[in-house]
Amino acid sequence: MALDEWNELREVPLSRSGPRVDVRVGRQAWRHSPRRVSCSVMGHWGEVIQGPVVVDGQPQIGLVTLPDPTRWVTAFAGGRHAGATTCSQPGKSKALRAARLVMERWAPGFGVQIDLLSNIPEGVGAGSSTADCAATIGAIHGLLAVPRAADMDVLAVIAAAEGPCDPLILLDGKATLLWGSRCGRLLKRYAVPLPPFHAVGFVTDPGRTVSTVELAARQRRQPPTAREVDAFGAILRDFEEALASRSADGIAAAAQASGSLNQPRCPIDGWDALARLSDAVGARGVSCAHSGTAAALLFDPGIDHLAERCERATRHLRELRVGHVHQFRTDAAPAFSSAPLRAAVLP
Repeated sequence: MALDEWNELREVPLSRSGPRVDVRVGRQAWRHSPRRVSCSVMGHWGEVIQGPVVVDGQPQIGLVTLPDPTRWVTAFAGGRHAGATTCSQPGKSKALRAARLVMERWAPGFGVQIDLLSNIPEGVGAGSSTADCAATIGAIHGLLAVPRAADMDVLAVIAAAEGPCDPLILLDGKATLLWGSRCGRLLKRYAVPLPPFHAVGFVTDPGRTVSTVELAARQRRQPPTAREVDAFGAILRDFEEALASRSADGIAAAAQASGSLNQPRCPIDGWDALARLSDAVGARGVSCAHSGTAAALLFDPGIDHLAERCERATRHLRELRVGHVHQFRTDAAPAFSSAPLRAAVLP
């Protein structure tokens, strides 16, 4: 397709089954767009809770993400050309798939070069694939200077590119979200944020990775049992009561209970030992990725001798030969209304 042929208003679907968005893809927008645009997206460190939630009579996997403002992906989009879209980093097939999907819709017949920089470990349940895809879409959006695209449309593209995904672009620091990761739906929005935690994050089994796609396929073959549905229903009720009363202790207890329930599905090495360590160092509880090996000790940010407690916890964790040990504040996450993705994708 020649450049002269796209100076028109056309209706371009971001997802094959989702809403359609009017996108003016014109010669001038392409010519005058920057040569290289970046977009950064925050990752997470496992979940606060995750388990089967009954929706329309069927169990769906619902989760509440534990934000980790120290984990980021930055995507760079540039090198506009008539040809294939490529990614410089081998193995980033999901981000490349997302890039090709949006280029087919926003600039058919043309390609871009994608580069990714990330400090999120892959395959541990920290949102690396979702962050890769979201940052890639945001960078391409900024490069092409196309009009607004709704959050759920962007998430539909991410889901098409990677399968089960995280609600990273919906996080705003003002509310708590119960997200359906396998169905790509917002199951519930609580009008209050999580209470803050100071976390010591780590990976329990360095070198081991978990495929969320394979885990989801296994769950389809072995759907949640009635016992699991009932047990998670009780955990979710406890979580909601704790959230409403702003009880960090109650939320941490729900997180640990959710992790314990998930052990037969995706075990965390030394889970019982981590629970004992949490008690020993005065943490409120331990959380984990429900589709990976990431975990965290959750501390009250105002507890006495916090630095000493975290240092003691870190020493014990290193004795357990964990990896990626780091500290973060969950409430230090930027609201995406001011972060690069929201600025790029939602003007």
